[in-house]
Amino acid sequence: MRPIRIGIFQRETSPADGGADTLLQLVSAQLAALPRTGAVELVPVPWAQWSFRRQPWRQLRVRLARAAGVEIPWVDLRGVCRDLKLDAAYFAAPVYAEIDVPFVFTLWDAGHRTIPDFPEMRTGRDSWAQREAMCRRMLPQAGCVVVGNRTGAAEVALFGVPPERLALLPFPNPDFSAVAATPPAWQPSRPYFLCPAQLWPHKNHATLLHALALCPEAELVFVGSDKGNGAHLRALADELKVADRVRFGGFVSRGELKALYQGAAALAFASLLGPNNLPPQEAAVLGCPMILSDLPGHREQLGEGALYASPLDPAVWAASMRLILAKPATRDGLAQRAREAVAGCTAEAYAAGLGRLLAGLATQRRLWA
Repeated sequence: MRPIRIGIFQRETSPADGGADTLLQLVSAQLAALPRTGAVELVPVPWAQWSFRRQPWRQLRVRLARAAGVEIPWVDLRGVCRDLKLDAAYFAAPVYAEIDVPFVFTLWDAGHRTIPDFPEMRTGRDSWAQREAMCRRMLPQAGCVVVGNRTGAAEVALFGVPPERLALLPFPNPDFSAVAATPPAWQPSRPYFLCPAQLWPHKNHATLLHALALCPEAELVFVGSDKGNGAHLRALADELKVADRVRFGGFVSRGELKALYQGAAALAFASLLGPNNLPPQEAAVLGCPMILSDLPGHREQLGEGALYASPLDPAVWAASMRLILAKPATRDGLAQRAREAVAGCTAEAYAAGLGRLLAGLATQRRLWA
């Protein structure tokens, strides 16, 4: 009996893509570590082999359809599946595609539904209409949809996917064990709060700047690529007269990021988008206490391992910052509880979960020729 061939479709990313790159690199390593059996053959499909850049005529069709007010999939994977003799597919990241084999789909968030008024959810290639079309097409077709927690499951339910076709796999903890901490030359010497998030409006750096104006004993460190909101944030820092206490570090290496976490008074992560995020797990494994935006998904992720602040209330953020600075015992307790909260989110657990999903997909696929 021949093995069931499952294509692994994973988008191309770079370290500058932040959490998406970290997560996809983790998933790739876990898939490679899955035990091989004669029943299933995993077939990684290189991005260069299926990227939309290889289908220029398709992209012309997409643009013409969009001009007419219609969204169609960006890539057609039917030929790729035939050429590689794939029986099924696994999407490690959200992809809007035309495909004619059974598949398992991963959805990180339905941000266009939960925070639809933000510009990054409405414009560009990933417009509101494109995101909505992807979810409406891909989620109901998927044999299984992978989400990070119950909050993510509730978002998928918006598109009519029944609970029995959902798999809850919490993000695996990032591994910094082989990374040497390399403090950047500009790392502050006085207490600072770290916000590792690309400069998108929904990451809510602006509220942290307002909070900093109410907490003169601290500094803020923003690290992450500028996605168009940097000039606004710098102007706001000048207006609030806190520019001398804000560091815009841009993209940093993993060694620098590790050092910044280890030196911070706490992580201050004010994102308005869940259902879960990687920086809280990075902070947890590196022993950095944290203040998180009070989102249901964050509470699922960290439980009692974080302070929570109303996302748009600078006074609450400032009060939490002052508490962290004034009470070392609070910091230590938060860090310990955070480690306990994510202790089960191991790479091995995530790999085992993926292995079960793909084995189930293969078992079902054997029911026809």
